[in-house]
Amino acid sequence: MPKFAVRWMALGWVLIGATLAQAEVDFAELARTSPVERVQQTMDTFAGLGSRVAGYPGADQAAQIVQDRFRAIGLDDIAIHEYDISIPVDKGGFLQVAGSDERVPLHGLWPNLVKTSTLPEGGMTGRLIDAGAGEYADMDGKQVEGAVALMDFNSGDSWLNAAYLGAQAILFIEPDSTVYLEGEKKFLSMPLDVPRFWINRQAGQSLRHQLAAAGEQTLHLEYRMDWERRSAWNILGTIPGYDPLLKEDVIVLEAYYDAMSVVPALAPGAEQASSITALLELARYFRENPPARTIVFLATSAHHLGLRGVDDFIQRYLRKEDPFIEHMLVRRVVDAALAHDMIAQDGIHYAIGEEEFTGKEALVRSVADGRTDLVAHIADAALAEGLLSQAAGGALHLADEQFENRDELVDELHS
Repeated sequence: MPKFAVRWMALGWVLIGATLAQAEVDFAELARTSPVERVQQTMDTFAGLGSRVAGYPGADQAAQIVQDRFRAIGLDDIAIHEYDISIPVDKGGFLQVAGSDERVPLHGLWPNLVKTSTLPEGGMTGRLIDAGAGEYADMDGKQVEGAVALMDFNSGDSWLNAAYLGAQAILFIEPDSTVYLEGEKKFLSMPLDVPRFWINRQAGQSLRHQLAAAGEQTLHLEYRMDWERRSAWNILGTIPGYDPLLKEDVIVLEAYYDAMSVVPALAPGAEQASSITALLELARYFRENPPARTIVFLATSAHHLGLRGVDDFIQRYLRKEDPFIEHMLVRRVVDAALAHDMIAQDGIHYAIGEEEFTGKEALVRSVADGRTDLVAHIADAALAEGLLSQAAGGALHLADEQFENRDELVDELHS
C-alpha cells in the first residue's frame, strides 16, 4: 500500500456527485457501463442478507461478497484488515399470552447507552395494556405501573410517558412505514432500565383486538441481548495510475457495506446498500478506463459504530501524531507475523506462547508498551520466516525501515 497524499471521498447519495466530478468521470459513459439491472441486483443482494449490523452474520456475508467482487473486477493488491468491535447481539426471545400456545418473536431495540433489553432469567410476567400512541390521554384510566405497554412505533418519544408512569416494558408495533427520526427517539443516551421490544404488525394488531374484546391480558416475556466483542473487516483494492508522475497522487474512494437500525436484528439496509453498490460500479468503470492517478477502493464496516472502519484505516495509514508513528513498526511486524501464522488467532483472541490478548489493539499495545520478551519473540520469528529482507552488508529491511542488525530492530520495537 502506498503512502497516502490523499483526497478523501466518501460515497453516498449526497457526496457521490462531487466524488465523480473530482475523479473526472464521464457521466454518460458511467451510465452506459453501469446498467440499472446490475445496480438493482447488487443492492438487492446486500439487502437480502438479513441484518447487516456490523458483527451480525449478514455483515460477515457482505464482507465476503465485497472481497469476491473486488477479485472478479480485477483490482490489484487486495487487502483485508480485521479489527474488533463491541456490538449488542440479539439472542432472541418471545412473548406468550396466558392460556395460548402461540409464541410471538421479540426483537430488542438498540440499548439505552449500555443497558440492553435483556430480561431476568426466567423472563417476566405482567399485565398488558394498550398505550395507543403513548400520550397520557391514551393511558387515562389504565393501571400503567407494573404493566407491559403495547404502543405504536410511530409515537415519537412518548414511550417515556409510559416509563414515567411505571411501565415495566414497552412493546412497539411494526408500522406500515416510518422515518429515521422515529427510530432516533426510541432510545436514550443514558442507561434507563426499561426493556423495549419490536413485534410484527400482525401480532401487534391481534393483541390490540384481544385487549379491546377482553380488557387486560397477562403476558409472559423472555428475551436476551448481550454486548459482545466481534470481528469486522475493511477490504481494500487498488487500480494503479498510468501516468508516471500523477500515479503517486492516491485517491481513496470509500463506502461502507454494513447497515444500522433501531432494531439491530432487523437491519437489511436497502438504502444503505447504495454506497457499496456505487463503489463497486466505480471500480468496474476505472478497471475498464484506467485513471492517471492511483485509486484505492476502500469498503469499510462499522460505519454506524463511531466510524470504526474508517478509524481503523486512518490508524493504519494516515495518522501523523508521534504516538501513532511510534507504533507503526510494531503494527507492521505484528501484521506480518499474523499473516504467516506465527501468532495464534481465534476470532478476536490472540496468543503468543502463554500470553493471551483480546483484540488486536491489545496485542499491539502490549508489544509497544514494553513487553521485551514478546518483541524479541516476534522479531526472531520474523527473521526465521524470512519476513525481513537482508542487504549484502547485513542490514535488515522491513518495509521502508532499515536496521543494522537484529538487536537494533528489537530496541526500536521496544523503545
